[in-house]
Amino acid sequence: MAENRSAASSGSTAAKLQPLAGIRVLEVGSDMALSFGGRLLSDLGAEVIKVEPPGGGDPLRHEGPLVGEPGTGEATALFGYLNAGKRSITLDCTRASGDDMLSRIANKCDLVLWAPRDTSSSSLEALLLGADGDSPALLTVTPYGMQGTDARRPGTPFIVQHSSGFAFHQAAPVTDPENTPPVACADREAALTVGLVVGISALWAIEAARGSNSAPLVDLSAEDVFAYMLVEPYAEANGEHARYNRQREPGSGTAVVGGLVWYLPCADGAILVSPREDHQWANWVHVMGSPDWAKDPELCGSRPVRTKNAERLQELMAEWSATQAANDVFVAAQENRVACFPLSSADDLLANPQLEHRRFFSSLDCGNGQTVPIPGLPFHMRDGEGRVLEKGTTVQSPALGEGNQKIIFDGFELDDTWIETLVRYQLV
Repeated sequence: MAENRSAASSGSTAAKLQPLAGIRVLEVGSDMALSFGGRLLSDLGAEVIKVEPPGGGDPLRHEGPLVGEPGTGEATALFGYLNAGKRSITLDCTRASGDDMLSRIANKCDLVLWAPRDTSSSSLEALLLGADGDSPALLTVTPYGMQGTDARRPGTPFIVQHSSGFAFHQAAPVTDPENTPPVACADREAALTVGLVVGISALWAIEAARGSNSAPLVDLSAEDVFAYMLVEPYAEANGEHARYNRQREPGSGTAVVGGLVWYLPCADGAILVSPREDHQWANWVHVMGSPDWAKDPELCGSRPVRTKNAERLQELMAEWSATQAANDVFVAAQENRVACFPLSSADDLLANPQLEHRRFFSSLDCGNGQTVPIPGLPFHMRDGEGRVLEKGTTVQSPALGEGNQKIIFDGFELDDTWIETLVRYQLV
């Protein structure tokens, strides 16, 4: 395990808190989960060095939404969000000299994050096999893991959500389940979920390596992450509960977590409300001003009756909600202990006073004169000395190869032969 290169003094009284100051991380591979995990470590103060192929760089640089003119080489908003605060270097790891340099850099780091399916590297394979006794901690991110019958099998977050069973158990009830496959699933948030586990696992690997003579290896499988979240289906499989049924009963509403949920349009947006039990329904009727139709027991006198008449109740409630402000309905429902929440758009979130107070958004400098808001860390942190984790700042998307001079050329005091080789063969 490499020593921490520039650990902050524990007696520092600086106002800025960086829990991972002095930790150097090498990130190798084009993978959204990998990049997001590295971004979390960077936000906590680690020096994260991102390795990109020469020329076009990480393919995520070219994946929308675009900011500025296409083809200008400027980073997209997605790439900037995933990589803000990192340093970018370029190396062609498919060539011996480039891979040799990668090994040199890796051995000056505390942790290597690697997506093997995206980047082949004999030097990182050696770390994986434990061939180097004085090596950094290594965390691999793959669809199915580096061990087992599906080891290194290719896959995408979409495919893995289905193979893990996660997509099936997230599919809404449908009229004809036999002919309506559960093909819908989470989009980029699926990769970000795996990225959270990357960050958590990385923190463990860093801590486990402190004072140890052998560096830990973390073999992270995206399929494992999704299967890890299926608590209720496992209980159902054990026969303790009724099994999940995708069949929608004719005329019924959509049941979510055991209760009726209605979508209601408002004058300035929309809400979802779920007055499941009789006492909640009574409170909800009060919020609506006790309309005459709510006194009809054959329409809404009990939960089974409301389930049967869900579509008609949707129409009646929508007539009222369409005249109301979404936030007013939300506040009134919460005050009356009715499960309800507004459906917030991105514009709503950017104007949300609670998020503003918590300095939730950072400003991403895209390097072309434009800035866009991006989410920051979803927590505040303060240590015993009063130092505070910085939030709500302006962050930058790393320019391709901007760290080459400092990290590669200067960092290793390369002789002219090495530099000539790297440049001549376009390895950087």
